[in-house]
Amino acid sequence: MGVANILNQVDGERIYEHVLKLQGTRHPIDSPRELSEAADYLHSEFERYGLVSREQTFRVPSFSGTFRNIEGAIEQGDDAELLVVAHYDTVENCPGANDNASGVAVMLETARVLALRGVGNVRFIGFSLEELNPSYALRSRQLAQSLGLKDSQNRYISLHVHTNMKKLLELQRKYSALGKGPADALAAARTEIEAQMSEAEIAYAKRLEEMYEGITPTSWPGKTATMGSAFWVEEAIRANKNIMGVLCFDTIGYTSDKEYSQTSPAGMKPEMFQTSKLSNLTIGNFVAALGDINSGKLIQSFLAQTELDSVRLPCAALQIPFDYEQIANSMRDVLRSDHVPFWKQGIPALHITDTAEFRYPYYHTPADTIDKLDFSFMTKICEATVATALNLTGR
Repeated sequence: MGVANILNQVDGERIYEHVLKLQGTRHPIDSPRELSEAADYLHSEFERYGLVSREQTFRVPSFSGTFRNIEGAIEQGDDAELLVVAHYDTVENCPGANDNASGVAVMLETARVLALRGVGNVRFIGFSLEELNPSYALRSRQLAQSLGLKDSQNRYISLHVHTNMKKLLELQRKYSALGKGPADALAAARTEIEAQMSEAEIAYAKRLEEMYEGITPTSWPGKTATMGSAFWVEEAIRANKNIMGVLCFDTIGYTSDKEYSQTSPAGMKPEMFQTSKLSNLTIGNFVAALGDINSGKLIQSFLAQTELDSVRLPCAALQIPFDYEQIANSMRDVLRSDHVPFWKQGIPALHITDTAEFRYPYYHTPADTIDKLDFSFMTKICEATVATALNLTGR
């Protein structure tokens, strides 16, 4: 069967159904049942496709409960595995249709189509706890409540507190992007606005700084975020797993045809990207594929498949000419998903994304709902991924 005929099996209706099923807050503190139900859904879908399924459980220090990474694999021989991954948790008060039900849906449809074809070796993984460390999140929430900054519904008790805490987090992100660790970034942010903060707000910031003490710009994966993928990679390294590369979907469903709808992180310029089927990087109608110094083969394969006549997916690809250590100290904005623990271990990985808040105005908000998504675009991403898997596995 030719590639075009295989790609014809990709079904946008199924992608829509997955997002519809998964939409809803999937949070370890506020909605643990829904988080667990999402894991169950992935497991049942993998089994329905005839994949070899597995649940990897892990715990988070100082937090009750067990979390699950869900795997489905096409296992054929001893060749190196291609991984296709997406996280299924959300931030609080966010339905997560784009972040990241969109990525999970495309991963599942890719799995179905490749399972029909019998392509191997490909492993599909739904990661939990990409967004946050629930222990840190719960401790910071309880601290804010004990200091009278938040109420029992986790809302700031006044406009003054809301404004200062919003500014504090914005500044922390700014200093993190400049290469500071979380404690140092928070201390720099607090120092900048301390004159307008109350005693309780200052005490809150300082206690958070203590909580994050010792976490560096390079050591944070598996400590403050990407909990599930970091655990999976640690186990894979111990087991000497042979991994060809990783395709990581995160927030891949939104497009806009408006000029200047697309922005870029500081330091990234249009001329840095290889492009396919697009000419204007200020219009948010393309998928981005980001790789590190080790990921050139993955980038070139994915980019080539977007150009197929049967796909024709606008794409901007960037191979960053640095390893993880260099990126972590200079380009924090590209370390935003589950590709990071793989980069840290020198494993080739692509972050495939619509660029989240650099395009998507509903990122991490209650308005992240299914009606915002472009399913034709997501279907093309799925087709490009299927074609990339066929190309990389030689099938």
